[in-house]
Amino acid sequence: MKILFIISSSIAAKKCESIIKLLVDNKIEIKIILTENSKKMINISKLKKITNGKIYTDNSEKNNKMLHIDLSRKANLVVVCPATANTIAKFANGYGDNLASTTLLASNKQIIFVPAMNVQMWNNKINQKNIKFLKDNGIEFVGPQYGKLYCGEKGFGRLANEKLIVNTIIKNLKLTKIFKGKQCLVTAGPTIEEIDPIRYISNYSSGKQGYEIAEQLVLSGAKVTLISGPTNLSAPNKVKLIKIKTADDMFKEVKKIKNIDIGIFASAVSDFKPKNKFNSKINKNDIKKIEVKKNIDILKYIGTLRKNRPKLVIGFAAETENIQRAVSKLNEKKCDLIVYNNINNSNKVFGSNYNKITLITKYKKFSFPKMSKAKCAKKIISTVNNLYFN
Repeated sequence: MKILFIISSSIAAKKCESIIKLLVDNKIEIKIILTENSKKMINISKLKKITNGKIYTDNSEKNNKMLHIDLSRKANLVVVCPATANTIAKFANGYGDNLASTTLLASNKQIIFVPAMNVQMWNNKINQKNIKFLKDNGIEFVGPQYGKLYCGEKGFGRLANEKLIVNTIIKNLKLTKIFKGKQCLVTAGPTIEEIDPIRYISNYSSGKQGYEIAEQLVLSGAKVTLISGPTNLSAPNKVKLIKIKTADDMFKEVKKIKNIDIGIFASAVSDFKPKNKFNSKINKNDIKKIEVKKNIDILKYIGTLRKNRPKLVIGFAAETENIQRAVSKLNEKKCDLIVYNNINNSNKVFGSNYNKITLITKYKKFSFPKMSKAKCAKKIISTVNNLYFN
């Protein structure tokens, strides 16, 4: 397994040598990027010896203008340790003015930040806003820890414990290959059922949770097809995207796909559609002319298939009532697992970056606190792996 290890200019950079040695001892191949100021804080010759000379700086790009692309693609995981407030701010705001920052922006891999800085810098509202933004977008943070800092002050800002850093890196490395070779299908977003040329039946689904799941599956080594209703989201890298509009469109596309290992049906398919679409705008006085009928239940169709059923069928239950509705859905639609989220007014889900989920199987329930949809996706993927593939 391969790591790209970025060292930014914190005094805690001195601790990186022992961390890198522990990783190398675990048979992990490491390439290192040093920022200009971090070069002054570490023993480069020792690092070269540990990593067999795989160290890069801003000067390295003179002979390879695409180095930031090459480095980001050839790693299984990217680690920024220590991560300064400056490095965090650059990445959160899309700045790329050196090899480290451009490589981060070019990366399509899981990224881990290990921050170290003064306590007031850590607590600064702008810094915390940047950290929250990165966490919401799937970046993992390790630390910092509480204690006496190099400047003499006391508080949060110390680099995390070496063992915690190494264990977190190894855990994430394992996740990058858990679904290697697996064929996965994800559905996401709403469907639209037209009443007339300007009106339709739909729902508030943004598609964010489904897209996050698709991205995490790719990061776990899977081959992913994403069938998506109308959203304003960009498909994750390496995902095959199929765009649809109606429930019938989605059903047709789902039926085409065979030999699926894991099917995750996160889309909010409209339960109803007009019996007939009006060719011109219907007058408001003619509202009684609108008749509706049930859409096909795609999840139930897939779950009850005798042939070509995915090996694992995972559904979603967005309910305003109690969890028993989700349990009933699990049994009725023959799912292996249901992701339940309560969508009452006090727990807004649609359109937000957060979710509060409970994973339900026939035998167990796994409840999680409110967290970003990116983190929810990680919990779903890791739980599925632990339950069905370990």
